[in-house]
Order: sequence, then C-alpha cells, then structure tokens
Amino acid sequence: MIVAMVGWYVTSSLITYPDLKKAIWLIIFLGAAWCLGWIINLLLGVTVLEPRPYISDAEFKSLIKPYMSWKSFPSDHSMSAFVIFFMALFLNLPGALALLPLAIWVVWGRVYAGLHYPLDMVGGLAVAVFSSSLITYFLAKFI
Repeated sequence: MIVAMVGWYVTSSLITYPDLKKAIWLIIFLGAAWCLGWIINLLLGVTVLEPRPYISDAEFKSLIKPYMSWKSFPSDHSMSAFVIFFMALFLNLPGALALLPLAIWVVWGRVYAGLHYPLDMVGGLAVAVFSSSLITYFLAKFI
C-alpha cells in the first residue's frame, strides 16, 4: 500500500506541476521528510525498546514474522504512510484526502497482524506530523 501511495504522490506531483524542476523538488522533499521521520523513529526505538506484541505475550499470535523484531514503538510503516499523506496535504496536491483511508488501512493492518500496539501507530503518526511539517516549512522557504 505504501508503494502505491508513493506512486500516487510522484504522479500527482508531476501532473500538478508541469515545471519538472518543481515536481522533482516535491519528490526530493518527500524523501527528506521520510528520512527525517525514519531517523526520529530509530532514535525513539532505541530509547523506548518496546518489544513487539507477539514477543512480549507468548499467547499472542502474529500473522507475519517481520524482518526486524527488535522494536515496536514507533511504527515505521505508520510513519511512512502518514508522511506521504501529510506531505500531499500540506502541498495541496489534488486528491490528497484520498490517501487518508489508505494510511489508516496500513495502520489497521499492522495492528491486526499483531506486529504493533495501537500506541505504536500513534507514535508513528506524531513523528510523521512533525517531520512533514518541518520539511514543508523548509520547502516553502526553498522554492
């Protein structure tokens, strides 16, 4: 789902701004917002060290075995989906609100699969709001 959301963002940027230079800057700043969010998530994960639900509760069954199981809070998937949504929303890309149900679907899927607690998703959302706001602020000054 996140890959589809990125595809929508890139396509929408290219269609909305025929000036290729501006569209490419929007795409670069999406990457910057994601990188900032990922670094914040990594620092929070090392600080909090919350295990995933299926690790901390032996009776809890996970539908998926993740590649990395060392952290649960905050959710990288939640942060990624909401960074795409908020960047599109803050930049007034057409159809940005259509990304909200997709981001919520990502969040729901991670909790349903037993990989995260609901609070992990809220943490990812908060990081996404912060990183998207900060990068959008710099984007407005840059372009």
